[in-house]
Amino acid sequence: MFPDELKRTIRKNLLLYFLLFLAAITAYSGILFGRSVSPAYLWLLLVGSFFGFLAYLEYRRLEKEKLLARLRREWGCSELDKERDFQEISALFELAPRNPSAIDDRTWNDLNMDLVFSRMDRTFSWPGSQRLYQILRSPEVENLETVQERDAVISAFESDAKMRESIQSILSRMDGGIGSGLCHLLWGKPEVSVVHPLWLYRAMFVLALLSPLLLAVSLRYVTVMLLIFQINMYLHFKVQKQIRAYFEGVRALRQLLAVSKKLAALRYNALDRRISEIGTHLATARHFNRIVRFVGVETTDPFMHMFQQYFTILFLAEVRGFYRALEFIEDNRGAIQDLFLSVGELDALQSVASYRASLKYYSVPRFVPERGLQLRDAYHPLLADPVPNSITVKDRGIMVTGSNMSGKSTFLRTVGLNALMAQTVATCTAEAYQASPVRLLTSIGRSDNVVEGKSYYLEEALSVLRVIEVVDDGAATLVIFDELYRGTNSEERIFAAQRVLEYLVRRNALVFVATHDLELTGLLADSYTSFHFSERVGPLGLEFDYKLKEGPATTRNAIALLRYLGYPEEITDQG
Repeated sequence: MFPDELKRTIRKNLLLYFLLFLAAITAYSGILFGRSVSPAYLWLLLVGSFFGFLAYLEYRRLEKEKLLARLRREWGCSELDKERDFQEISALFELAPRNPSAIDDRTWNDLNMDLVFSRMDRTFSWPGSQRLYQILRSPEVENLETVQERDAVISAFESDAKMRESIQSILSRMDGGIGSGLCHLLWGKPEVSVVHPLWLYRAMFVLALLSPLLLAVSLRYVTVMLLIFQINMYLHFKVQKQIRAYFEGVRALRQLLAVSKKLAALRYNALDRRISEIGTHLATARHFNRIVRFVGVETTDPFMHMFQQYFTILFLAEVRGFYRALEFIEDNRGAIQDLFLSVGELDALQSVASYRASLKYYSVPRFVPERGLQLRDAYHPLLADPVPNSITVKDRGIMVTGSNMSGKSTFLRTVGLNALMAQTVATCTAEAYQASPVRLLTSIGRSDNVVEGKSYYLEEALSVLRVIEVVDDGAATLVIFDELYRGTNSEERIFAAQRVLEYLVRRNALVFVATHDLELTGLLADSYTSFHFSERVGPLGLEFDYKLKEGPATTRNAIALLRYLGYPEEITDQG
């Protein structure tokens, strides 16, 4: 008769329904019998209040139970389905000072990092998602202790479920629907023009505060009160047009402070330093809530909404509070920014811990001072059924050849992605990762720049130039190329590619390059080790094993693919 889901819901909430019934029946009985029989029955209202309080406690318990069930269900899931606005997610990275080794847009896009970020993002707040994005764009090269410390926190989240769920429960109090503009408020320094002199708002507040005293003199002065209210109403709505866009940021900062207060009260050895930092930053910003308690306040109660509206208009509470909030943020900007980053990073690291749980397998990177990179059984995390590969590079570059669709580009992205994740979130999709810290630059994607009228060749030439300008003999740079200088004739392409690849490997660069130009394997045999991917033509068409093999490619598949697709023999016959 009833759906199974409804039956489960009723059974789970049975005690709550029973307590609400008792609260209602005792309160109703108290009023009914108190009026018709004896006032003594009004004591039943106290009993009803007690049952109501118990119902409230049961409701809180059920909500906590529901939250924990959701947290456990989402932990280690393949991907958390939620809307993501990358223009807002990237705002912190764009506005805040950048790590000198931050990867550029070309490298980020080449490695499909928007998709990787979406898989990794299990954050609860805007500070968390924005900080996670910033971390992934900012690999550590000099300060590897930062990466190791992040790994310690991530590992603690993995191993201590009680601590993890306690932190997650607090972070979930931040409303994910608001707060995207908070980093604009903290780092962007919004230019809010003052519509009127600030002294005018203070003077009108004092007049509004003293105006009720006039009624003690004569009721005729009620017209003065109405005049003051009219003036303040004009000022309120005039200013609100200018500042309303920033209310969300103010509300989000209030939430951040409330969550920070809860986090600062926790005691977990694995998070002592981070919790201590949150407490220190919070001590500086703790007065903010008192300043903005009337700014952007919203309530679903229509009576309270009307009362708050009249109150904020009469005393210009919202206007004065907002401008005081801007002054407070300006005076304490550094501490509030640090609080944002501390809470955001805690959220980001618990997200990475959940991402680790979703992976087929992973390893923590091992960093060594010697130039080189070693990957064992590395795979690409976006593939449903990836084929792992291993590679070691030291003093020589790596040249990968093979036919179309054989796996060259995926392998290059796997190498770059593992290097990036190693130096940001200490998580490699490989059985083992060992390398020196590197700067990362890639040129994998292929596109015309139609807007600026740039061809394939010009776009690629500029992309390679940006690599050459960064590479030097001092720090190791991981450089990944896919098909150098496509868009020009083969003779010039091979000549330019040879010179560039020789130049880079002489300057302390770890170079991975994929190419169809087999001539390069011979020209660069002294400085590059060749590997290849292969295929065979089977009954189902071209079949690939996606395994990296030593030596240059010996097979081609372009004509075989045309033949398999049904091209006329007149075209595909190579006889």
